Amino acid sequence: MVFSILVLVSIVEVYGGYLARQGIRNHWVYNIGFVYGETILILTYLSVVLNSQKSKVILKLTALLFGIFGILNSFFFDSIVQFHNYSLTIGSILIILGCFYFFYVVMTQDTYLDEKLWQVPDFWVVSFFLLFYSASMMYFSFLYNIIELEDAMRSRLSFVLKVIGGTMYLVLGLVYYIPVFSKKK
Repeated sequence: MVFSILVLVSIVEVYGGYLARQGIRNHWVYNIGFVYGETILILTYLSVVLNSQKSKVILKLTALLFGIFGILNSFFFDSIVQFHNYSLTIGSILIILGCFYFFYVVMTQDTYLDEKLWQVPDFWVVSFFLLFYSASMMYFSFLYNIIELEDAMRSRLSFVLKVIGGTMYLVLGLVYYIPVFSKKK
């Protein structure tokens, strides 16, 4: 599942960057790939890492409903060529709530009782989801106010968000592979 997220993000960034270099509006790529696609994949990932059948059903249903919301929103309310920052805010809230629920389960159930939590890849992945989506939710919720800021301040905020996002994707890419490489030694 993490691999799917990384592949999706790579495709969105490469193609979105290509369109931007060509002078073509690329908001639709980020809406489909980042706002809706990645949110659905992360909610599905959270449903996989949680053990409760009820949690799995709720998170998968939430992912499905968010996908349906994205389709309806794109066809009837917000043009797909405009960035859906309010949909990203809703998706971020859903991901943050899913992360909080993961940590609630970790603290109240004995899922990882026999393991050192810092060695559990899911813990790191969910922690970085929470960090990135908390920051991006704040950034994109107030996007139109941020656009009005002076260029230097806006570029600093954008840079911080990119560093947090890059760190999150780096952790997602490494967290499952470090144990494999360390066992070979």
